[in-house]
Amino acid sequence: MLLFVMFLVVDLVTIGIFYAVYGGKRKYSEGMLLGVHIPESAAKSEEIQNFMKAYKRKTNWFYLVNAVAGALVCGLCFWYFSVFMIVWCVWLLEMCIGAVALVYRTHRKLYDLKMERGWIGSAGSRIMAGVDTNTVSGSGRSGVPAWWHLIFCALILLPYLAPGVRAYLGSSEDGWILLCTALTVTLLFGFLHMVFLRVKDKVYSEDPALNRSVNRMQKRVESWVMTGCSLSNALAYLIVAYHMDTEGWLGAAVYAVYIVLETLPVVFLLAGFFYIRYRKEQFLAHNEAPLYIDDDVYWKNGWYSNPHDKRLIVQDWVCSWNYTTNMAKPAGKIFLAAGIVVTGAVLILACVLMWRIDFTPINLEAEEAKVSVTSGYSDVELGYDEILGVELLDRLPEDEYKRTNGGDDGRVLLGKFKGKETGKCRMYLYVGYAPILEISTPDGPVYVNSRTQGEAAEWKQEIEKYRKEFEAE
Repeated sequence: MLLFVMFLVVDLVTIGIFYAVYGGKRKYSEGMLLGVHIPESAAKSEEIQNFMKAYKRKTNWFYLVNAVAGALVCGLCFWYFSVFMIVWCVWLLEMCIGAVALVYRTHRKLYDLKMERGWIGSAGSRIMAGVDTNTVSGSGRSGVPAWWHLIFCALILLPYLAPGVRAYLGSSEDGWILLCTALTVTLLFGFLHMVFLRVKDKVYSEDPALNRSVNRMQKRVESWVMTGCSLSNALAYLIVAYHMDTEGWLGAAVYAVYIVLETLPVVFLLAGFFYIRYRKEQFLAHNEAPLYIDDDVYWKNGWYSNPHDKRLIVQDWVCSWNYTTNMAKPAGKIFLAAGIVVTGAVLILACVLMWRIDFTPINLEAEEAKVSVTSGYSDVELGYDEILGVELLDRLPEDEYKRTNGGDDGRVLLGKFKGKETGKCRMYLYVGYAPILEISTPDGPVYVNSRTQGEAAEWKQEIEKYRKEFEAE
């Protein structure tokens, strides 16, 4: 049930974000409609009004159908999780590709209509290969400096001085995962912060003061948003580190607080996006000398392709927070191809691993030299000199267990776990089946069971037989 609720919330939030970014851009602003520069008179014409109404209907139906489909897909959580993940990945790709394709195709249709009608764009617009931002230079110094993120990195590393934290990191893989994740996320926000501050300013008006005000406002908000994201990430880790030091254990409540703090950056980003859009509209409402750069020919397919522009990364027309590559540059094509390949490989690998977890049976093989436990996630081999004892249990020992490296989907428990009292252990268990074979080792117990009645008892007898032979030698 928890997975169902979690993925349902993720799906609905994702749909909402895409609708806000890609589905709601219909207003004539800055001399543009859907990223195409056309005269205001054309934007108000009956032809374009009908064009936009048709686009609105398609958009609303697309997001409504995907919201319903995303909710229905989550129902597969109650079946095999691997099947759910495969279907969910297909739905997510369809939604992402469809959302972008819908707005890009409509953009191209409007561009073709502009060329067919001979619209010159907004008054004062002109085609330029790149924007000369000398009149607004200096606004990039506004906002919080990017090096502040190094302070957050230092805060994340500071708890390592505490003996309890060092002890926890020395005995638990999840501690290092949390530490490395916190540092990586902070450095990522720092990199984005630096990119936002260094991006070229945009010209909106023949009034340099107005240009400076708009660009300074945008960079100030972006810098504070990135700083807030890093701060939230650092606080999330510091809370975790505190419990590492004082309790030596990270329970469900700690992880719940951690997850909440790690989702705050999404709230900051959305709030920053809407605030920038609101403030920009306020500024430009008083623009008495608008200057629109009609560079539609470089955006006609939806992406940017300008061989005369030296920039590799440019601000996207769909969303001011988005940045895209110049596809006229070889590096732009390489980045795009690499992103597609890496994303596809990660999704395929994740689905294959989960499929193996669901459909590869747990098995124990006792041989003269070793005991091998195999499963769909990880395997373990034990020599008889490592086995301290074997016992059949009616159930797992009463304890609070958490997964540190493995799988836990409500059907099987596979991989490395840690109990508050038991300590480190390995589990290869079908949930709800008994008895459970406990193999005691110096590195902690290994728990194995079978869905076949009596098989765990046979495993115990085989292991004891080979242990006696090993000890006799």
